[in-house]
Amino acid sequence: MATDDTDTQARGFSIDIGEILKEVTGTRRKTTRRRSTAARSSTNDMDAALRRAVRAELADVERSLKLLADEVVRLRRANEALATKIGKLTRG
Repeated sequence: MATDDTDTQARGFSIDIGEILKEVTGTRRKTTRRRSTAARSSTNDMDAALRRAVRAELADVERSLKLLADEVVRLRRANEALATKIGKLTRG
């Protein structure tokens, strides 16, 4: 069975976790609208609760992405080590 060079070359993809995190956490919205005082207090409470929940979720997402990036690096290194061992065995 003949192997083609394209079959033996590694295929991969690049994930820039830092860029993803910057895009996710870097978006800030400034509001310039004024609300009436009667509706403002209850709406502010709900808005604040929602913002806290979103920040907590973003922190979880950030931790998960960092763990995922670490796992990708670990798997990539393991894959390279395995390819080196297989290369030595086939030449050997």
